[in-house]
Amino acid sequence: MIDLDTPLTILGGMTAQTFLNEYWQKKPLLIRAGLSDFEVPLEADELAGMAMEEEVESRLVIENGKTPWETQQEPFDEDTFANLPEKEWTLLVQAVDHWVPEIQALKEQFQFLPSWRLDDVMISYATEGGSVGSHYDQYDVFLIQVAGKRRWQVLAPEEYQDSAIADISLHILDNFSVNPEMDWELEAGDILYLPPNFAHNGRALDDECMTYSVGFRAPSIQDALTGIRDKLCENINVKNRFAAPETGNREHSAEIHQDDVSYLQAELAKLINQPDVLANWLGETMSESKYPEYLAPLNSSDLDKAFQNAIQGRTFIRPGDARICYYLNDKENHMTVFCNGESINLDSELAPFVQAITDQVEFDFSGLDLSQNDDLEPLVRFFIRQQGVIELVAPE
Repeated sequence: MIDLDTPLTILGGMTAQTFLNEYWQKKPLLIRAGLSDFEVPLEADELAGMAMEEEVESRLVIENGKTPWETQQEPFDEDTFANLPEKEWTLLVQAVDHWVPEIQALKEQFQFLPSWRLDDVMISYATEGGSVGSHYDQYDVFLIQVAGKRRWQVLAPEEYQDSAIADISLHILDNFSVNPEMDWELEAGDILYLPPNFAHNGRALDDECMTYSVGFRAPSIQDALTGIRDKLCENINVKNRFAAPETGNREHSAEIHQDDVSYLQAELAKLINQPDVLANWLGETMSESKYPEYLAPLNSSDLDKAFQNAIQGRTFIRPGDARICYYLNDKENHMTVFCNGESINLDSELAPFVQAITDQVEFDFSGLDLSQNDDLEPLVRFFIRQQGVIELVAPE
Protein backbone atom coordinates (compact mmCIF):
# COMPACT_ATOMS: atom_id res chain seq x y z
CA MET A 1 0.00 0.00 0.00
CA ILE A 2 1.39 3.41 -0.97
CA ASP A 3 1.99 5.68 2.03
CA LEU A 4 1.54 9.29 0.94
CA ASP A 5 1.82 10.86 4.38
CA THR A 6 5.34 9.88 5.44
CA PRO A 7 8.13 12.42 4.78
CA LEU A 8 10.44 11.17 2.02
CA THR A 9 14.15 11.87 1.75
CA ILE A 10 13.94 11.84 -2.06
CA LEU A 11 11.51 14.79 -1.71
CA GLY A 12 13.66 16.62 0.84
CA GLY A 13 11.44 15.65 3.76
CA MET A 14 8.21 16.53 1.99
CA THR A 15 5.37 14.02 1.98
CA ALA A 16 4.26 12.50 -1.30
CA GLN A 17 0.77 13.90 -0.72
CA THR A 18 2.13 17.46 -0.50
CA PHE A 19 4.22 16.90 -3.61
CA LEU A 20 1.24 15.57 -5.57
CA ASN A 21 -1.04 18.37 -4.40
CA GLU A 22 1.32 21.28 -4.95
CA TYR A 23 3.96 20.32 -7.53
CA TRP A 24 3.26 17.23 -9.68
CA GLN A 25 2.48 18.47 -13.21
CA LYS A 26 2.05 21.99 -11.80
CA LYS A 27 5.35 23.70 -11.01
CA PRO A 28 9.08 22.92 -10.55
CA LEU A 29 10.56 21.84 -7.25
CA LEU A 30 14.19 22.15 -6.21
CA ILE A 31 15.11 19.48 -3.64
CA ARG A 32 18.37 20.05 -1.84
CA ALA A 33 20.23 16.87 -0.78
CA GLY A 34 17.31 14.69 -1.87
CA LEU A 35 19.59 11.85 -2.93
CA SER A 36 21.45 10.41 0.03
CA ASP A 37 23.52 7.27 0.58
CA PHE A 38 23.66 6.59 -3.15
CA GLU A 39 26.80 4.93 -4.42
CA VAL A 40 27.30 6.01 -8.02
CA PRO A 41 27.54 2.75 -10.01
CA LEU A 42 29.25 4.23 -13.08
CA GLU A 43 32.20 6.56 -13.44
CA ALA A 44 32.49 8.77 -16.50
CA ASP A 45 34.92 6.43 -18.28
CA GLU A 46 32.61 3.47 -17.62
CA LEU A 47 29.70 5.42 -19.09
CA ALA A 48 31.83 6.10 -22.16
CA GLY A 49 32.57 2.38 -22.33
CA MET A 50 28.83 1.67 -22.39
CA ALA A 51 28.40 4.15 -25.23
CA MET A 52 30.85 2.11 -27.29
CA GLU A 53 28.53 -0.91 -27.15
CA GLU A 54 26.45 -1.24 -30.29
CA GLU A 55 23.21 -2.12 -28.50
CA VAL A 56 23.35 0.88 -26.13
CA GLU A 57 21.48 3.99 -27.25
CA SER A 58 23.71 7.04 -26.80
CA ARG A 59 24.69 10.34 -28.39
CA LEU A 60 27.19 13.15 -28.11
CA VAL A 61 26.30 16.84 -28.27
CA ILE A 62 29.17 19.23 -29.03
CA GLU A 63 28.12 22.87 -28.83
CA ASN A 64 30.97 24.14 -30.97
CA GLY A 65 31.74 21.13 -33.14
CA LYS A 66 32.06 20.84 -36.91
CA THR A 67 28.68 22.55 -36.96
CA PRO A 68 26.83 24.44 -34.19
CA TRP A 69 25.31 21.97 -31.73
CA GLU A 70 26.82 19.01 -33.55
CA THR A 71 25.14 15.71 -32.64
CA GLN A 72 26.80 12.32 -33.05
CA GLN A 73 24.99 8.99 -32.64
CA GLU A 74 26.28 5.68 -31.29
CA PRO A 75 28.12 3.41 -31.53
CA PHE A 76 31.32 5.19 -30.61
CA ASP A 77 34.92 4.05 -30.33
CA GLU A 78 38.01 5.17 -28.45
CA ASP A 79 38.96 7.59 -31.23
CA THR A 80 35.61 9.33 -30.83
CA PHE A 81 36.39 10.33 -27.26
CA ALA A 82 40.08 10.97 -27.94
CA ASN A 83 39.17 13.60 -30.54
CA LEU A 84 36.60 15.49 -28.49
CA PRO A 85 37.30 19.12 -27.57
CA GLU A 86 38.48 19.85 -24.05
CA LYS A 87 35.26 21.59 -23.01
CA GLU A 88 31.59 22.06 -23.87
CA TRP A 89 30.46 18.58 -24.83
CA THR A 90 27.91 16.18 -23.36
CA LEU A 91 27.53 12.40 -23.53
CA LEU A 92 23.99 11.08 -23.07
CA VAL A 93 23.27 7.38 -22.54
CA GLN A 94 19.63 6.29 -22.63
CA ALA A 95 17.90 3.67 -20.47
CA VAL A 96 20.94 2.89 -18.33
CA ASP A 97 18.61 1.12 -15.90
CA HIS A 98 18.11 -1.51 -18.61
CA TRP A 99 21.81 -2.40 -18.42
CA VAL A 100 22.89 -1.53 -14.86
CA PRO A 101 20.94 -3.33 -12.08
CA GLU A 102 22.23 -1.00 -9.36
CA ILE A 103 20.10 1.82 -10.75
CA GLN A 104 16.96 -0.17 -9.96
CA ALA A 105 17.33 0.87 -6.29
CA LEU A 106 17.14 4.49 -7.39
CA LYS A 107 13.97 3.86 -9.40
CA GLU A 108 12.36 2.15 -6.42
CA GLN A 109 12.52 5.43 -4.50
CA PHE A 110 9.84 6.83 -6.81
CA GLN A 111 7.19 4.26 -5.88
CA PHE A 112 4.92 7.07 -4.65
CA LEU A 113 4.22 7.64 -8.35
CA PRO A 114 2.75 5.05 -10.76
CA SER A 115 5.60 2.66 -11.54
CA TRP A 116 4.11 1.97 -14.97
CA ARG A 117 4.49 5.65 -15.85
CA LEU A 118 8.24 5.64 -15.20
CA ASP A 119 10.08 5.34 -18.51
CA ASP A 120 13.82 5.08 -17.98
CA VAL A 121 16.90 6.61 -16.40
CA MET A 122 19.13 8.53 -18.78
CA ILE A 123 22.62 9.53 -17.70
CA SER A 124 24.40 12.58 -19.03
CA TYR A 125 28.04 13.36 -18.42
CA ALA A 126 29.37 16.77 -19.40
CA THR A 127 32.66 18.60 -19.31
CA GLU A 128 32.72 22.21 -18.12
CA GLY A 129 30.30 24.29 -20.17
CA GLY A 130 28.63 21.20 -21.63
CA SER A 131 24.96 21.57 -22.53
CA VAL A 132 22.32 20.18 -24.87
CA GLY A 133 20.72 23.60 -25.27
CA SER A 134 17.53 25.13 -23.98
CA HIS A 135 14.55 22.86 -24.66
CA TYR A 136 11.40 21.43 -23.13
CA ASP A 137 10.19 17.89 -22.54
CA GLN A 138 6.60 16.74 -22.94
CA TYR A 139 6.79 14.59 -19.83
CA ASP A 140 7.64 14.87 -16.13
CA VAL A 141 11.30 14.50 -15.24
CA PHE A 142 13.46 14.42 -12.12
CA LEU A 143 16.97 15.75 -12.82
CA ILE A 144 19.26 14.23 -10.21
CA GLN A 145 22.74 15.63 -9.82
CA VAL A 146 24.94 12.70 -8.78
CA ALA A 147 28.39 14.26 -9.32
CA GLY A 148 29.84 17.67 -10.03
CA LYS A 149 27.75 20.81 -10.48
CA ARG A 150 25.24 22.00 -13.05
CA ARG A 151 23.35 25.25 -13.45
CA TRP A 152 19.70 24.95 -14.42
CA GLN A 153 17.64 27.84 -15.75
CA VAL A 154 13.92 27.19 -16.12
CA LEU A 155 11.00 28.96 -17.81
CA ALA A 156 7.28 28.29 -17.45
CA PRO A 157 5.38 27.44 -20.66
CA GLU A 158 3.99 30.98 -20.95
CA GLU A 159 7.49 32.50 -20.67
CA TYR A 160 8.83 31.31 -24.02
CA GLN A 161 7.78 30.81 -27.62
CA ASP A 162 8.13 27.39 -29.23
CA SER A 163 10.50 28.48 -31.98
CA ALA A 164 13.79 26.70 -32.53
CA ILE A 165 17.24 27.46 -33.90
CA ALA A 166 17.20 26.72 -37.63
CA ASP A 167 19.32 24.17 -39.49
CA ILE A 168 20.35 21.98 -36.55
CA SER A 169 19.13 18.50 -35.62
CA LEU A 170 18.19 19.39 -32.04
CA HIS A 171 15.06 21.34 -31.11
CA ILE A 172 16.80 24.16 -29.22
CA LEU A 173 14.75 27.21 -28.36
CA ASP A 174 15.93 30.42 -29.99
CA ASN A 175 14.30 32.77 -27.47
CA PHE A 176 15.27 31.44 -24.05
CA SER A 177 15.52 34.22 -21.48
CA VAL A 178 16.38 33.99 -17.79
CA ASN A 179 13.88 34.02 -14.95
CA PRO A 180 16.00 34.82 -11.86
CA GLU A 181 13.47 33.04 -9.63
CA MET A 182 14.14 29.75 -11.44
CA ASP A 183 17.90 29.92 -11.82
CA TRP A 184 19.60 27.30 -9.66
CA GLU A 185 23.03 25.73 -9.16
CA LEU A 186 22.80 22.03 -8.27
CA GLU A 187 25.45 20.07 -6.43
CA ALA A 188 25.77 16.32 -5.96
CA GLY A 189 22.64 15.02 -4.23
CA ASP A 190 20.36 17.85 -5.36
CA ILE A 191 17.27 17.09 -7.44
CA LEU A 192 15.19 19.30 -9.74
CA TYR A 193 11.67 18.19 -10.64
CA LEU A 194 10.17 19.68 -13.81
CA PRO A 195 6.60 19.23 -15.06
CA PRO A 196 5.91 18.80 -18.79
CA ASN A 197 6.64 21.73 -21.12
CA PHE A 198 8.75 23.74 -18.67
CA ALA A 199 11.73 24.88 -20.75
CA HIS A 200 15.12 24.29 -19.18
CA ASN A 201 18.72 25.03 -19.97
CA GLY A 202 21.39 23.08 -18.11
CA ARG A 203 25.09 23.80 -18.26
CA ALA A 204 27.91 21.91 -16.52
CA LEU A 205 30.00 23.98 -14.14
CA ASP A 206 32.94 21.56 -13.94
CA ASP A 207 34.42 18.44 -15.56
CA GLU A 208 32.76 16.08 -13.05
CA CYS A 209 29.17 16.87 -14.00
CA MET A 210 26.92 13.81 -14.10
CA THR A 211 23.11 14.02 -14.11
CA TYR A 212 20.52 11.25 -13.99
CA SER A 213 17.23 12.04 -15.70
CA VAL A 214 14.30 9.98 -14.42
CA GLY A 215 11.60 10.44 -17.08
CA PHE A 216 7.97 9.37 -17.19
CA ARG A 217 5.96 7.99 -20.10
CA ALA A 218 3.32 10.30 -21.51
CA PRO A 219 1.72 9.03 -24.72
CA SER A 220 -0.22 11.67 -26.61
CA ILE A 221 -4.00 11.59 -26.50
CA GLN A 222 -3.90 11.21 -30.30
CA ASP A 223 -1.79 8.07 -29.86
CA ALA A 224 -4.27 6.82 -27.28
CA LEU A 225 -7.18 7.44 -29.65
CA THR A 226 -5.41 5.61 -32.48
CA GLY A 227 -4.49 2.64 -30.29
CA ILE A 228 -7.93 2.36 -28.73
CA ARG A 229 -9.53 2.60 -32.17
CA ASP A 230 -7.44 -0.35 -33.30
CA LYS A 231 -8.54 -2.39 -30.27
CA LEU A 232 -12.18 -1.47 -30.77
CA CYS A 233 -11.97 -2.51 -34.41
CA GLU A 234 -10.49 -5.95 -33.70
CA ASN A 235 -14.04 -7.35 -33.70
CA ILE A 236 -16.24 -5.37 -36.07
CA ASN A 237 -20.03 -5.55 -35.96
CA VAL A 238 -20.89 -4.94 -39.62
CA LYS A 239 -24.52 -4.33 -38.67
CA ASN A 240 -23.58 -1.40 -36.46
CA ARG A 241 -24.00 1.47 -38.94
CA PHE A 242 -24.66 5.18 -38.99
CA ALA A 243 -28.45 5.30 -38.72
CA ALA A 244 -29.45 8.70 -37.44
CA PRO A 245 -33.23 9.01 -37.15
CA GLU A 246 -34.92 11.78 -39.08
CA THR A 247 -36.23 14.38 -36.63
CA GLY A 248 -37.96 16.65 -39.12
CA ASN A 249 -35.58 19.50 -38.32
CA ARG A 250 -33.74 19.36 -41.66
CA GLU A 251 -34.73 22.27 -43.91
CA HIS A 252 -32.62 21.26 -46.93
CA SER A 253 -31.74 17.75 -48.10
CA ALA A 254 -28.05 18.57 -48.51
CA GLU A 255 -27.69 19.81 -44.95
CA ILE A 256 -25.77 17.82 -42.34
CA HIS A 257 -27.90 18.80 -39.38
CA GLN A 258 -26.75 19.18 -35.80
CA ASP A 259 -29.03 16.24 -34.99
CA ASP A 260 -26.84 14.05 -37.24
CA VAL A 261 -23.70 15.19 -35.48
CA SER A 262 -25.26 14.67 -32.03
CA TYR A 263 -26.28 11.14 -33.01
CA LEU A 264 -22.74 10.31 -34.16
CA GLN A 265 -21.26 11.77 -30.96
CA ALA A 266 -23.58 9.64 -28.87
CA GLU A 267 -22.77 6.44 -30.78
CA LEU A 268 -19.03 7.04 -30.55
CA ALA A 269 -19.37 7.76 -26.82
CA LYS A 270 -21.12 4.40 -26.39
CA LEU A 271 -18.33 2.69 -28.29
CA ILE A 272 -15.55 4.20 -26.22
CA ASN A 273 -17.40 3.76 -22.93
CA GLN A 274 -15.71 0.41 -22.36
CA PRO A 275 -13.32 0.72 -19.38
CA ASP A 276 -11.82 -2.72 -19.97
CA VAL A 277 -10.80 -1.78 -23.51
CA LEU A 278 -9.23 1.47 -22.33
CA ALA A 279 -7.42 -0.33 -19.50
CA ASN A 280 -6.10 -3.00 -21.87
CA TRP A 281 -4.68 -0.41 -24.24
CA LEU A 282 -3.14 1.50 -21.35
CA GLY A 283 -1.68 -1.64 -19.77
CA GLU A 284 -0.23 -3.06 -22.99
CA THR A 285 1.20 0.31 -24.03
CA MET A 286 2.67 1.38 -20.70
CA SER A 287 4.11 -2.06 -19.93
CA GLU A 288 5.82 -2.37 -23.30
CA SER A 289 9.57 -2.76 -22.89
CA LYS A 290 11.79 0.01 -24.18
CA TYR A 291 13.94 -2.62 -25.89
CA PRO A 292 11.65 -5.60 -26.56
CA GLU A 293 14.26 -7.23 -28.78
CA TYR A 294 16.27 -8.02 -25.62
CA LEU A 295 13.27 -9.42 -23.71
CA ALA A 296 12.01 -12.23 -25.92
CA PRO A 297 9.63 -14.52 -23.97
CA LEU A 298 11.17 -17.81 -22.82
CA ASN A 299 10.43 -20.88 -24.92
CA SER A 300 8.47 -23.72 -23.32
CA SER A 301 11.55 -25.77 -22.44
CA ASP A 302 13.37 -22.89 -20.74
CA LEU A 303 10.15 -21.84 -19.05
CA ASP A 304 9.60 -25.31 -17.56
CA LYS A 305 13.18 -25.43 -16.29
CA ALA A 306 12.98 -21.93 -14.77
CA PHE A 307 9.61 -22.67 -13.16
CA GLN A 308 10.98 -25.81 -11.49
CA ASN A 309 13.98 -23.82 -10.23
CA ALA A 310 11.59 -21.23 -8.82
CA ILE A 311 9.42 -23.63 -6.82
CA GLN A 312 12.53 -25.48 -5.62
CA GLY A 313 13.78 -22.33 -3.93
CA ARG A 314 16.26 -20.71 -6.27
CA THR A 315 16.36 -16.94 -5.83
CA PHE A 316 14.50 -14.86 -8.42
CA ILE A 317 14.53 -11.09 -8.81
CA ARG A 318 12.44 -8.49 -10.58
CA PRO A 319 14.92 -6.88 -12.99
CA GLY A 320 15.11 -3.12 -13.29
CA ASP A 321 13.76 -3.10 -16.84
CA ALA A 322 10.69 -5.25 -16.09
CA ARG A 323 7.48 -3.32 -16.69
CA ILE A 324 4.54 -4.71 -14.72
CA CYS A 325 1.10 -3.26 -14.00
CA TYR A 326 -2.41 -4.56 -13.49
CA TYR A 327 -6.09 -3.60 -13.78
CA LEU A 328 -8.80 -4.78 -11.39
CA ASN A 329 -12.37 -5.26 -12.59
CA ASP A 330 -14.20 -5.51 -9.28
CA LYS A 331 -17.61 -6.00 -10.91
CA GLU A 332 -16.55 -9.20 -12.66
CA ASN A 333 -14.06 -10.33 -9.98
CA HIS A 334 -11.15 -10.61 -12.38
CA MET A 335 -7.93 -8.78 -13.06
CA THR A 336 -5.65 -8.30 -16.04
CA VAL A 337 -1.90 -8.38 -15.41
CA PHE A 338 0.45 -6.79 -17.91
CA CYS A 339 4.16 -7.58 -18.16
CA ASN A 340 6.50 -6.30 -20.85
CA GLY A 341 3.71 -5.69 -23.35
CA GLU A 342 1.72 -8.92 -22.86
CA SER A 343 -1.22 -9.70 -20.59
CA ILE A 344 -3.00 -12.49 -18.72
CA ASN A 345 -6.50 -12.58 -17.21
CA LEU A 346 -6.80 -13.93 -13.68
CA ASP A 347 -8.92 -14.27 -10.57
CA SER A 348 -8.79 -10.94 -8.72
CA GLU A 349 -8.01 -12.81 -5.49
CA LEU A 350 -4.41 -12.93 -6.73
CA ALA A 351 -4.06 -9.14 -6.52
CA PRO A 352 -1.99 -9.30 -3.29
CA PHE A 353 0.47 -11.67 -4.97
CA VAL A 354 0.84 -9.34 -7.97
CA GLN A 355 1.29 -6.38 -5.61
CA ALA A 356 4.04 -8.28 -3.79
CA ILE A 357 5.85 -8.85 -7.10
CA THR A 358 5.68 -5.14 -7.95
CA ASP A 359 6.61 -3.96 -4.44
CA GLN A 360 9.57 -6.28 -3.84
CA VAL A 361 12.74 -7.03 -5.76
CA GLU A 362 13.90 -10.49 -4.56
CA PHE A 363 11.73 -13.62 -4.29
CA ASP A 364 11.78 -17.16 -2.91
CA PHE A 365 8.86 -19.13 -4.36
CA SER A 366 9.67 -22.41 -2.57
CA GLY A 367 6.93 -21.93 0.03
CA LEU A 368 4.28 -21.00 -2.48
CA ASP A 369 1.14 -23.15 -2.24
CA LEU A 370 0.07 -23.51 -5.86
CA SER A 371 -3.14 -25.22 -4.79
CA GLN A 372 -4.46 -22.01 -3.26
CA ASN A 373 -5.76 -20.78 -6.58
CA ASP A 374 -5.91 -22.41 -10.02
CA ASP A 375 -4.56 -19.21 -11.59
CA LEU A 376 -1.46 -19.02 -9.37
CA GLU A 377 0.77 -21.35 -11.37
CA PRO A 378 -0.19 -19.74 -14.72
CA LEU A 379 0.61 -16.36 -13.18
CA VAL A 380 4.05 -17.38 -11.95
CA ARG A 381 4.77 -18.97 -15.31
CA PHE A 382 3.59 -15.79 -17.06
CA PHE A 383 5.98 -13.62 -15.03
CA ILE A 384 8.88 -15.99 -15.72
CA ARG A 385 8.05 -16.34 -19.43
CA GLN A 386 7.84 -12.56 -19.87
CA GLN A 387 11.02 -12.04 -17.81
CA GLY A 388 9.13 -10.02 -15.23
CA VAL A 389 11.08 -12.15 -12.74
CA ILE A 390 14.38 -13.81 -13.59
CA GLU A 391 16.70 -16.20 -11.83
CA LEU A 392 19.40 -14.36 -9.91
CA VAL A 393 22.11 -16.94 -10.54
CA ALA A 394 21.93 -19.24 -13.54
CA PRO A 395 22.23 -22.94 -12.64
CA GLU A 396 25.61 -24.54 -13.30
